[in-house]
Amino acid sequence: MSLPDVDIIRERIQQVPDKDMRMCLTCLYLYAGRISEVIGEAYSTDDTIARGPRGTDATQDRYVIGENREEAVIFTVHTAKRNGLLRKIGIPTRYEPLATPLFEYFKEFGRDKIFKFTRQDAWRYQKEHKIFQNLTYPIEKYTIWRNGQLVKTVETHEKAYGLHAIRHTRATELVESYGFDGFNLAAYGGWTISTSQAMFGVQTPRVFSRYLYLNWQGYFPKLLKRRPTEEVREEFQKVIG
Repeated sequence: MSLPDVDIIRERIQQVPDKDMRMCLTCLYLYAGRISEVIGEAYSTDDTIARGPRGTDATQDRYVIGENREEAVIFTVHTAKRNGLLRKIGIPTRYEPLATPLFEYFKEFGRDKIFKFTRQDAWRYQKEHKIFQNLTYPIEKYTIWRNGQLVKTVETHEKAYGLHAIRHTRATELVESYGFDGFNLAAYGGWTISTSQAMFGVQTPRVFSRYLYLNWQGYFPKLLKRRPTEEVREEFQKVIG
């Protein structure tokens, strides 16, 4: 079992007819985010805090490499499950074609919230419009404990692809295609240092952990890599049979 190919997910997202929802899912993908980090509203009875961006949460910057300067879009994210801890996501516009359109969309809103709907609205839309129809993603075996007692064991299985799976797709892409390690993933996606340590053996002094999430420059050079064109992918498939 494996995640669907990232190009399939990107294509499905870009085919969404509603611009606001298309940009919402694009944002979710580029953030490697949780849906609560994108949506701007929450039901009064929902325990989810809407931490979605305002138009001012996207800026432009440059990354200097010797005499060269790479243009970048910097997204400020309020990390869910971390009490809104700020993290900065830097994306090179020359290598990621989705970055500039999303930045320009942000600028339309000024200081206002951007995605003025709930996570339930986003979930309902993707289901009704069958955005990820016939796609699944793997869930590893896990156990549920309560009061120190094992409640049940859930075996490895596949689940219908949905909003949260986008986060896993992006994280997998960052590791497999761009060579991210646990330190990079923590900075980019807002995972905790302990999670990164468990996945990759990354050791980070606690005193530096709060600043890690602002250091987009640390992983930025790894993103300076063009996505393969369809022709390149077809030739690669011929080579590997």
